[in-house]
Amino acid sequence: MPKIKPGNKWIVVTSISYPTKDMERLASFDDWNLVVVADTKTPADWKLENVHFLSVDYQNSLDFQIVHYLPYKSYTRKNIGYLYAISNGAEWIYDTDDDNKPYGLGLKQFNYEQEMSGLRYTTSTIQNQSIIEKLFNPYRFFGLDKMWPRGFPLEYIKHHNNGEDRQVLCSKMKRSAVQQGLVHHDPDVDAVYRLLNADQKGLDERFNKFAPSILLEPGTYAPWNSQNTLFHKSAFHILMLPTTVSFRTTDIWRSFFAQKILHLSGLAISFIPVNAVQFRNSHNFLKDFQDERQVYEDSGKIIRYLDNWECGHLDIPNCMRQLAKDFTDNGFWKEDDQFLIDLYIEDLLKINYEFAILDNNTSSYKASANETEFNANCRRAQFEFDLTYPVNSTEPAIIRTEQKIKHFGQISKWCTEAGFNNFTNSFPSAQELAERHSKSYVLKNNLNNVLLIVNNYPWKWGIGHLQRLYQPYFASVVFCGSYYPDTYQKTNQGFAETIKPFNFIHMNPAEIYQGFLGYHCLTLLHEVGFQNVQGYYFMADDAHFNIWQRIDFKRVHHLGGVEFIGSKDWWTYPVYGLAAAERVLDEIENTIDVRKLEAWDKFENGLKTYGYIQPNQTAADDLLNGTSRSISDFFYVPQSEIGYYSVLMRLFFENKLFLELAVNRFLRSVRHQTSKSLNASYLWFDRDHWAEKYSVDMVAMHPIKLSMFRSPGPKRFKYCNVILKSWHDIVFNNSSNYTTKGDNEPDVMNG
Repeated sequence: MPKIKPGNKWIVVTSISYPTKDMERLASFDDWNLVVVADTKTPADWKLENVHFLSVDYQNSLDFQIVHYLPYKSYTRKNIGYLYAISNGAEWIYDTDDDNKPYGLGLKQFNYEQEMSGLRYTTSTIQNQSIIEKLFNPYRFFGLDKMWPRGFPLEYIKHHNNGEDRQVLCSKMKRSAVQQGLVHHDPDVDAVYRLLNADQKGLDERFNKFAPSILLEPGTYAPWNSQNTLFHKSAFHILMLPTTVSFRTTDIWRSFFAQKILHLSGLAISFIPVNAVQFRNSHNFLKDFQDERQVYEDSGKIIRYLDNWECGHLDIPNCMRQLAKDFTDNGFWKEDDQFLIDLYIEDLLKINYEFAILDNNTSSYKASANETEFNANCRRAQFEFDLTYPVNSTEPAIIRTEQKIKHFGQISKWCTEAGFNNFTNSFPSAQELAERHSKSYVLKNNLNNVLLIVNNYPWKWGIGHLQRLYQPYFASVVFCGSYYPDTYQKTNQGFAETIKPFNFIHMNPAEIYQGFLGYHCLTLLHEVGFQNVQGYYFMADDAHFNIWQRIDFKRVHHLGGVEFIGSKDWWTYPVYGLAAAERVLDEIENTIDVRKLEAWDKFENGLKTYGYIQPNQTAADDLLNGTSRSISDFFYVPQSEIGYYSVLMRLFFENKLFLELAVNRFLRSVRHQTSKSLNASYLWFDRDHWAEKYSVDMVAMHPIKLSMFRSPGPKRFKYCNVILKSWHDIVFNNSSNYTTKGDNEPDVMNG
C-alpha cells in the first residue's frame, strides 16, 4: 500500500472499471488518501499510483468481521473501505462515486472548522406539527423548486415548500457531522423525476450559484446520498450501507437511519453549495424505477416512524442495535442488516473508535425570543433563492427582464393612484430589454452583487415597493432590521405586499438601536455565507440608489469617504463614542481571538499606509483621537474586503461604537472610492427639497422617506414624476442623459 498522506483525510469509492480520469484526479490530491474497493468484476490488473486499492483477496485478509458477510457484486462492499480508512486514522471521509467530478472549489467547499456561522433549518414552533413541516427539500432551497432528491417522500411533494418561519442565522454553531454537496448537471433525483423531465442524454440542471450552506437541526429530515458527501469522524458510526435493499435504496435508508442516530447526540447534517458535477453512467430509467419501488413506498413511513422513535438505552451503540432491530421488525430491511450493524459496531470498537455520546440539547441554537438581548447568537432569518440561470431557457436574461417590466408596471399603477400616468404602455419588449441590459457594464456586474437594505426602526411599510424597484437587478436583495411579520401586515397600508423571494435578517431594537449599530447588518449578511458574490451594497431604507451609476467594484465605495476632519461630533456622545472606543481597546488588549487580532493588525497597517497615523503610532492612538466621522447610509464593500469588514465591525458593534464613527475608521484603513456628488447626496437640513436636489448623476441620495408617499397625493405624484420617471427613462427607455465617475478619477484622501 502507498504511504499515507498527511491530513487524515480519506476518499472512499468502489469501482468495477479501470481507472478513469476522474479517479486519477482524486488520487492526485496532496492531502487526500484514496481508497478504491474492488469487487469480483473489477479488473484483476487494476492499478493506479497513490491509491489504496483493496482487491477482493486483500479485503479477505483484513481483520474486520463484516468482510465475510458482505455480498459480492454489491455497492455495499464500500463498507470495507470505510473501516479501512477509519483504522488508518481518518478524521474525514469523503464518500463519492467514480462518475462524480469535483467542481468549483471542490473538496475545499466543505467546512472543516469546528465552529461555523450560517443558516439553520429548524423545527416549527407549531405544536403537534405534521411530518411535512419537518421535511426539508434542499433542491428547492438552492433554486430548483420543482425538483426533489431521491428519497423525498412522494406523498408530500405537492404541498411541501420548506416553510416561511423555519430558518435562523447563527453567528456561532457547531459544524455539521455530515455535509452533502450539491451536484450540477445530473443531480441525484429519483426515476419518477427522470422519466418526467430527462431526455436521452439525461438531465442538465444547475442550482442557484449564490445560495449558501444550510444546516438541518435535529428533528428535521432530508434524504442524502453517497455520491458527494463528507463525514466527520463523529459520524463514522453511521457510515454503514445496508445490504438487503436495492442499490437505489441503500444510501437513502442509511441517511434516514443515520439522521435519527445523529440527532440523539445533537449532531446535524448540512447541504452545501455545488462542488461537483456528474455526468451519469448509463442508466435504464425504468429499471431504476423498479429498483426504487421501496423508496417510493416506504420513505414517508420510515420518517414518520423515526420521528416517534425513542431509544431505550444510555449509549449510542445500543441505540443503533435497537433501531436496527426495529427496522427489521417493521420490514424496512431484513435481519441480515441488523446482524451487519452489530458486526460493524464490533469492528469499530476493535479499532478503538470513540462513539458520540447521547446529548440532544440544541437549545443554544434557537432564535432568541428576547427582544432586548444585545448581540444574540441566533436570530430569525429567511432566505429563498430563484434559479438564476435556467438551462432550458434559450435566453435566461428574459426571465429577469420580464420581472423588471412586471414589477415596474405594478409601481406605475401605484403612481396612477396619485394621478401620474406617464408610464402607461411605454415599456420595451422583454427580448429588447434583455439585449440592452446585457450590454450594460453596471447592470451586468450588479447581477453578482447583493443589495442589503437596512431600517433603523421596526419595519412598518415599503418592503414590497423596494423589492419591485431593486430585486430583479441583483444577485439577491436582503432586508435587515427589526421585522415582526404580524405587525408589518397591519401597518403596510399604501404600499404593495411583499413578493417572493423575500429575504430578511432580524436585528432586535436593542441591537440596531435606532440605526446607531445598523452596520452590523452587513456582518450578519456575510455570516449567511453567500457564494460567488462580487460585493455587497449597504443602503438605508430611506436612501434611493441610482442603479445605473458606475462604481469601482474592486474597492470599497462610499458617498463621502472620510469626512468632517477634526470634528468631535458623536465622539463625545455617552456610551457610543469615546467610551465605546475605550471598550474596543480593552477587548483587543485581552482577547485571544485570532481573527480579531489579525483584523486589528490589518486595521493598524491600513491606518499607517494611508497616512492617518505615523510609523511609531498605533491604532489605539487613532481611535482615541476622537475626531472625524463618515455619514454612512450607502456604501459598497467588495468580496475582497468583506471578511475584514465583518471581523473589525463586529468588534466595534460588540462595544457599541456609533455607525458614523465605526465606518469612518474602517474607511481610513482601506483603499476606497468616493462618489462624484459627495455630500450633495445628503439632505440633512433641506429634506423637503429632495426633488429639486435629486440628480441622475448621483450614486445615491439620502433621505427620501417612503412614508411621505403612503397616501396618494402631491408628494407621491412628485416622487413618481422625479425619481421613478428618471428610473423609467434610463432603465427602460435607454436614456443616457447622465454622467458617471470613472474608476480612475481622483478621490478624496485614501481613495
